[in-house]
Amino acid sequence: MDEKKTTLDSTDWKILAELQKDARLPFQKIGESVGMTRPAVRERITRMEEAGIISGYHAEINVDRLGRNVHALISFKFDSDTRYAEKPNDVLMPLLDSTQEVIRYWEIYGDLDFLIEAAFATKDRLHGFLDDLRNYGFVRSHLIASFARRLQQDE
Repeated sequence: MDEKKTTLDSTDWKILAELQKDARLPFQKIGESVGMTRPAVRERITRMEEAGIISGYHAEINVDRLGRNVHALISFKFDSDTRYAEKPNDVLMPLLDSTQEVIRYWEIYGDLDFLIEAAFATKDRLHGFLDDLRNYGFVRSHLIASFARRLQQDE
């Protein structure tokens, strides 16, 4: 199936930026912010949903409020000489899926195999998780100091 590319104008990008800030904003509030009526905003959002540009609405969890204030991004690369090299995802994905501190992960191409976002209650728990990962390959961790989300319009 050939995917059709949808072109967005500057107003669409403004609407997306408003939804990124707060996906629960009423159409009327978004319209006030972007200079459109409520029905016009609703139609544009519906069009972007149908085109797959907006693929869902999600709750963003403040992990600090859950007592998980050791927030990290973890880079992972399988050891090429391990017995897991043939089907590495059969080993790593179940570990990631069963670790409650893992928020999300991405299988990536390039020098590394996975990028993992996780939040832990203690440094000891982070250390234990990193040790588990080291059984399968190279690990590099980066503690997150602060977070900001920014959506930018294509030039």
